[in-house]
Parts: sequence; C-alpha cells; structure tokens
Amino acid sequence: MKLKISENLKRLRKERGNTQEDLANHLGISVQAVSKWERGDGFPDITLLPYIASYYEVTTDDVLGCNDLRKQEDLAEFEEKAQVLINKGKRKERLALCRDMQKKYPHEEIVLDNLMHDLFSTGATKNSEEIIRIANMLLKSDSLEYRYDAIQMLAFTYLKLGDDEKAVEYAKMVPCNKDLLSTVLKGKDLVEHCRWYFWSVCDTMLRLSHNMMQCPEAGYTAEDRHSIRETVYKFFHLIFPDGDFGWWENRLGKLCRDMAISSSEMGKTDQAFDELATMCDHMEKYHRFKKIEHTSPLVRGLRYDASQSGSSTERSIACELLYSLDEISHFKCLHSDERLETIKNRLRVLG
Repeated sequence: MKLKISENLKRLRKERGNTQEDLANHLGISVQAVSKWERGDGFPDITLLPYIASYYEVTTDDVLGCNDLRKQEDLAEFEEKAQVLINKGKRKERLALCRDMQKKYPHEEIVLDNLMHDLFSTGATKNSEEIIRIANMLLKSDSLEYRYDAIQMLAFTYLKLGDDEKAVEYAKMVPCNKDLLSTVLKGKDLVEHCRWYFWSVCDTMLRLSHNMMQCPEAGYTAEDRHSIRETVYKFFHLIFPDGDFGWWENRLGKLCRDMAISSSEMGKTDQAFDELATMCDHMEKYHRFKKIEHTSPLVRGLRYDASQSGSSTERSIACELLYSLDEISHFKCLHSDERLETIKNRLRVLG
C-alpha cells in the first residue's frame, strides 16, 4: 500500500473550492510545485505538512492518507478472517465479525455485503428488515458485483417472506444470458472469460435442473429424475474430459447420491449401490483437493483452490451425505444390505 498524498491534495482542494495558486500563495512556494505534488511527481517537504493541514483544517494524517492506509489494512484483514470462517462454515462467528466491522466502518460496501449475506444465512426471515435495508443501500453501489448481490438477496429474502411477486420483480432485474463481455473482450481476456464460463456452466445446469425437479407441476417420475441427473453428470464429463474436476468433485458426489435416490425409488438396488460407491470416489478426491490448474481444453489453464469457496455449515459435505443415508426415506430399502455399511465407513473416514 502507498501513501496517496497527490490524490488527497487534489480532493482537499476541490472540496474547499480553491486553486493550486491559493495553496501556493499560503505556503510561499510556486504553483508549479503544488501542481507537481498533485501529479504525483514529487512530495511536499515534511516541514510543510503541518501548514498544508492547517490550511485545509485537517490533520497531517489526513494529508498523508494514513487513515486510509489503516482502513485498507483493516479491511484486508477482515476479508481474510471472514474467508477462513466461511470455509469452516462458522456463520455465526462470521456474523459477529461483520457486526464489529460495521461499528467501525458503517458505510463500507465490502462490510455491508458480507453482513447482508451472513444475516440471510443465519435467519433470512427474522433478519429480513435489515437485509432489505442493506440491499437497497448496495443497489446504489458503483460496483456491479455489489449491485448483483443486492438484487439476489432482495429476491431471495422476499421469497422467504412469501412475497413471490416481489421476488420475481427483483429477479427480473438481472439480465438473462446477456453476456456482452464475450463480444467486446479480446485476446487473453476473452479466452479467460470464456473458459470461466464453461467452468461454471455445469453448476448452472445442476442448479436449474434441481429446482425444476422440485416442482410438482413438472410431473417428473423417478425415471425422469434419474435421466436428468445422469445427463447433467455426463455434461460435467464433457466439459472436463481429462477428469480434472477439482472443486467440482463435491458437486459430482452429491449428484451421484441423488441418482442413487432415484435408483432406489425405481427399485434398482444394485444400481443405487454402484452410484453410492461412485459418490464416495468423488468425495475422496474432493477430500484431497487443495488446488488445481485445469487441463481440459475448454477450461485449460484456469486455477482454482479450496480457499476460494466456503461451507454453509460447520458439518463437512461428507458428513451431510452420511447423514442423508439414514434420513432420506428412499434409502430405507438399503438399510438391511451390508454394502451400505461399507459406504458409510468410507464417508466416516472423510468426516
């Protein structure tokens, strides 16, 4: 981090509505010297700092930008701590961290954005009023990312409150399939953008197909649901033909569990156990995952590591899958089979 003396001098001068000549006359120096400072081509002599501060009625720290430096350091430390907590699924502790930072920096967008997400994850309904208030503040942000987060949280929160009409209203604010960057970017930037698209498109298919199957109106049978899940599973393999799934191993593990649910519904016990075994294969690879540089052509060169994603709960994904084997009713037919204990033991090792 560097001192932003030139930016601060320009800002202070504009806020006061004076000219470079005004400050130069006050200090008894040339206008050229002040102009040089504001361009960042040089810095004021240390002996002049108190006089500059006095002229603008601020502290020397304000002129030097020390307060900004401390804030940047605080926010960087906050981001690091918040990421560690979310990786461990410690949402309540993360919320407490956000609250502390909010007291110190009540208008910082990065703090508000994190706070909004944690309020939602720890109780969307009970925290709805504050979530909506913060989201409406972030809608005015210059950052596209924060505006999108705000729209997303508003849609999800109103959905939780049972106001479907309002939820749809906000959801429609997000353009669907309008990717201008793929048209205007060039060279390496274009290649990287497209590769990240292919990297994430599998998850979009997984999410949309899951949501669709949850609707009774779709009228899907167990055979339909298995076919849809199998199609998405195969699509992952089309995007990652080298098997370089990396972080996506956890999604594939869950998808295999869900295919096993459909197989159990259809009475295909052997097929269900094959899918549960494949689920364990994926989860064992995910357990070993630290970071990856992808090799499959559509995503080649992209780097991703485990620290970039977090957990919604403190319980590991392997533990959640283990728990689901006992709790999901469609697996009851498997409980008398000794193969289920083998599957459970493989997951226990990962938990």
